[in-house]
This record gives sequence, C-alpha cells and structure tokens, in this order.
Amino acid sequence: MSPLEESYLFLPGYVLFWTAFALVLALFVWRALFLVRLLLKGKKESRWGSPGRRLGTMLLWVLFQLCSLRRVSRKDVAGLGHFSIFWGFMLFLFSYLVYIFIGEGLGLSEPLRSSAFSHYFSFLLDAAGLVVLVALIWAALRRYVLRPPRLELTAEAAIILALIAVLMLGHFAIEGLRLNVAPPDNSSTPIREVVASFFSGMGLGWQKGLYLATWWLHTAVILGFLVYIPYSKHLHIMASPLNIFFRRRGPRSSLTLLDLEKAEGFGVGKVEDFTWKQLLDGYACTHCGRCQEACPAHSSGKPLNPKELILKVKDHMLEVGPGLLKSSPATPRPELIGDVITEEVIWECTTCGACQEECPVLIEHIQRVVDMRRHLVMERAKVPPTAESALRSLEARGHPWRGTTATRLDWAQGLGITTLAQNREVEYLYWTGCTSALEERSMKVAQALAQVLKRAGVSFGILGTEEVCCGEPARRLGNEYLFQLQAHQNIETLNKYGVKKVLTSCPHCFSTFKNEYPQLGGDFEILHHTQLLSRLLGEGKLSLGPLTTAVVYHDSCYLGRYNDIYSEPRKVLRSVPGLRLLEMERRGRQGFCCGGGGGRMWLEETIGQRINQMRTQEALNTGASAVATACPYCLQMFEDGIRAKGQEEHFKALDLAEILWAASQGSRTG
Repeated sequence: MSPLEESYLFLPGYVLFWTAFALVLALFVWRALFLVRLLLKGKKESRWGSPGRRLGTMLLWVLFQLCSLRRVSRKDVAGLGHFSIFWGFMLFLFSYLVYIFIGEGLGLSEPLRSSAFSHYFSFLLDAAGLVVLVALIWAALRRYVLRPPRLELTAEAAIILALIAVLMLGHFAIEGLRLNVAPPDNSSTPIREVVASFFSGMGLGWQKGLYLATWWLHTAVILGFLVYIPYSKHLHIMASPLNIFFRRRGPRSSLTLLDLEKAEGFGVGKVEDFTWKQLLDGYACTHCGRCQEACPAHSSGKPLNPKELILKVKDHMLEVGPGLLKSSPATPRPELIGDVITEEVIWECTTCGACQEECPVLIEHIQRVVDMRRHLVMERAKVPPTAESALRSLEARGHPWRGTTATRLDWAQGLGITTLAQNREVEYLYWTGCTSALEERSMKVAQALAQVLKRAGVSFGILGTEEVCCGEPARRLGNEYLFQLQAHQNIETLNKYGVKKVLTSCPHCFSTFKNEYPQLGGDFEILHHTQLLSRLLGEGKLSLGPLTTAVVYHDSCYLGRYNDIYSEPRKVLRSVPGLRLLEMERRGRQGFCCGGGGGRMWLEETIGQRINQMRTQEALNTGASAVATACPYCLQMFEDGIRAKGQEEHFKALDLAEILWAASQGSRTG
C-alpha cells in the first residue's frame, strides 16, 4: 500500500505530498537566493582558475570526507563519527529520492521494491541506519557529557541530532510495519522482520494507521530538513563544498595584492568590503571549533577566537543584509570594526596559520584579519603605539628595530664576506634580514651560517648597506603601502645585480620573497638556509664532529605551515653525531606558534599568558637541554621565554646554523 494512494479529509495523498514539497522547495529557493544576493554584495574576486582541479579536490574532500578524517587521532576520533553520519545520511538521501519521490510520488513503489536492487540496497540501508544511530549516541555523549571546550552546547545541535535519530528510527518502524500491511516484496531484511514481529500483536487496522502516521511524520521531517538547513548553522552542508571548490590555490596564507592606485578604499571597514569568497567562508563554517583550539591567541587567554571572528561577520551580514539589498544607506547599523569585531581582537592575531591548517572546510582567516588591519592603518591611521614606532623606523631607516645602533655590515666584520657591489659573480645572495643583521643575539646566527657556508665552499655575497627590510612586518601590520614601497626597492636592487638565487635564514623573508614578491614582478629562486644546509650535508660537503646533547626542534609557522618545510631542518639535526633529536607534542603542521608573527614581535602582550612562555614550557617539558629553531623571531621569543622562567643556565635557544657550526668546529678540532 502507498500512503499517497490514500485520501485524507477528502484530499488525495498525492495532492498533499506534492503541495507540501512545492511549498518547501519555494521556501528553500527563496532563502538560497537571499543568501546568494548577500554574497554578491561582496567585492569581486576571481576564483575560477583550473576548474577541473578545483572540482577534483572538492570531490576528494567531500566524498571521502578528508575534511573530517585528516584530523583523526587517538585523542580525537570525532572525524570517524562525522564520516559515519555523513555517508549514512547520504545513503538515506538517495533512498528518499528513489523510494519516496520516485517510488511513492510517481506511483512506482511496487516495481521498485520488487526489484533485485531493492533486495541488496535494503541490507545496505539498514546497516547504515544502525551505524548512524550508534554515531548519534556517541556524538550526543561527547557533546553533552564529555563536553570538549571547542564544541558549543546549542539547541541547534540537539535539534539536528534528534531529527536525524527520528529519521533513522522512523525508517526501521516504517519498513517493519510495511512487511505486515503491504504486499510482499524484495525489501525484507532480518532487522525489518524483527521490527515487524514487534508490531504483529497489534490489529491490522492499528498497524496500518501507525504505518501511515509514521510515514507522514518521516516525510515531514525530511521536508523540514530542507527548509531548516539554510536557516541554521547546518548551512555548511550546502556551502562547504563550494568553499572547498573556490579555495585559494597556492600558498593559502599569502596575502592578496592591494591595488593602491585603483582602490576606492583600503582594507575592510564594512561587511560589504569583504570579497564574496570571504563572505562565503561564514556560510561554510561548521562551528567545529578546531580553529579556536589551535589558535595560540585563544589558547593563551586572549579575546581572539577565530571561529567567532568568522561567525560574527556572518551574523552581522545577515543582520544588515536586508538593508544592503534594499540599498538603504541611511539605515543605522553597528560598526564592523568596533561593535562587531573589536580592534583588540584584530591586533591579537599572530598570522601563524594554525586556524587555516585545522579548518575542515578551508576557511581563510588570515586575509580578513589583515584586511581589517589595512583599514585601521591606512584609512583611520590607528595602530598600536609600539607597532607604530616599528613602522616609522622601517620607513625612515629601512628596518623595524628602532633601538639598534648597529649597521647592516657590523655582523660580517672579519669574516671576509664581500658585497655584491664588490663582486656580483656569486651563486647566492645571502639576504641577511633585519633581525639577523641588526639584533645582537641574531647576529651570531648570521655569523655561524656564513662560516658554515664558507667551509662548504658555497659562493655567496651580501647587499650590506643596500639591503632594506623585505616589508613583511609592514604588510602583516596592515601598511600595504609601505610593504610595496620596500618590495619595489628590493626587486629593483636585486635586478640591478642580476640576482638569480636568494638565500635567507628568516622564514618571514623567505615566505615573502617566495610567495608574495612575484605579485610585484620579483621572480627569484628562494632557498631557506635549512634547505641549503640539508643539501650540503647530503652532498658530503660538511664534516661534523659529535655533539652529545638532547635538542628539541620547534617548527617556525612561516617555514612549516606557510611553506611545507618540515623534513629538512630535522635532517640537519639528525646528521649531527651524538645529537639526540626530541619532539614536542605539538609539532609539524600542528606546531604551536612562538607568538612573534603577524607583527606581534613589535606589539605588547598584556592579556592572558605570554605565548612564547607557553611554548618555552612545552620545550622544557621534553627534558632537552636546548631548543633548536630556524627563525630569528622564534629564537628571540624563546630567549625571552627562557629568561622569564629563569632557565638560562640549564636551557638554551639555538639556530640550526649555530648547531652545525659548533659540530663542524668539533670535526676540525678532532
């Protein structure tokens, strides 16, 4: 029997079903069009390049649920639960299309259920239903009993879990009752027979009434889902595949170029200043909280929460959206920066990329933070005092270290290093960087690296007084104009000397040259010193003596997450005889920031714990005698953290170049 062949208060079931479906579809389309129109209020941005690759990645991430499974670990198996619910629900969606809309809706139910397909598919569907129910019970216990901090205790989550549970239980009830009240077909399974026997004690009339009531309730929940999704946080079911399709290709954390001549305004001061893709990020957010759990600012008790940053922008857009669509400029509304997102939150970000690394739907947090900084700096001339001093120094003196009296050549005294003005016939330009050239502790790194390179027979030179800041601090702090000024000057200098290969010991310089200078026509072969040192060791050009010590390695965010350089630094350390390499729990792609990125090196840290001290403690907990890094910012942050914890006599912070130089000295002595 088909529920649609029955009459209800003189109305045929077919009329009720298709009328309800048409109404639900209209509500769904109306809401979807509203959301799309809001996206189109954002600025234009081209995200259509390589559509085939984009589609392939989207299908890989969605169908195979890489977005969930890639973060499964012994401590967090939530991805397996999500995978189970996703694929179980996908099978049920297919069954609804086949059995309800085609079978019942078009009067083809009996031939469908009598087919061989129905026989095998029924077993698969029942198994999926059981798996989903188990996953739902586990999800409810996890969310409402275990209660991980990153998960919200919202009514929405409970509603969704309950509705899916109703669908699964309704499925078993309907199919069991069908065996008792409908003609025999090929859809019988052991589970359905058990359910059928449970209801068999009821009269046939009661079973038929219960069957019809359960079928209509089940169908109402299915149609209700269609309306509920675009109005709830589960909008991500629709938006996240699109967000993955329109992902940024190439380095996700590199910043977009601002056209200073054509731009009508600088940065983002209103929600419509975001691009349509940045607005789509809000729709795609799954509320999973992985970003906030990984964020060093949030972990250290600061007001920045990457998840809330995304969701507050989305909620603000939905709030002011009707006015935007009606073009009502006179309508008062909250300020994006100040009322919705505080300035304090905007300046807390270290741009470490941990949020983006963890996000299962590839949301791009960093660009929007820097866009709002651009607005504050270039439109409102508002920047924290210490950062303003660094920017003024960079503009006037070519570097952000306002207190230094050193010159660009002081570190190289007595090492016999030539400048390109003296000899341009070298293989590499060693881009020393502001910190290694001008900050006393980091000068030792430049000296150690230079001596290692000379011992290995590497041909290199420096710019000396012609070198100025790459502009990375200015760009991350929101002063795009100053960044482009510095970048153009550097590109012109390098082209003047015909530079082809650039070697740098600073990941921030490295990433800027490699990923962002090409935006301005600066195309050079860029190497970080860990890459070159690893190569030299592999070629047998360095002889090392033993260092009997235990060292823990810290991944620089701009070397690791920004540029996927993880193995080379570890290869360098493992090549030192006697050195024991240890690892922190948070390492590699899940490494924890030192706290110095995103211009935070020049900003005061006054709220919560100091990030560098948290990371220093993690290094101390390994029992190592030293922490090794490959970034001058990280080196300084660890030096400060070690002093703050009073461990100067027992624990050291060293660059890989210093460790190699010490080992090579031991080899020569021996």
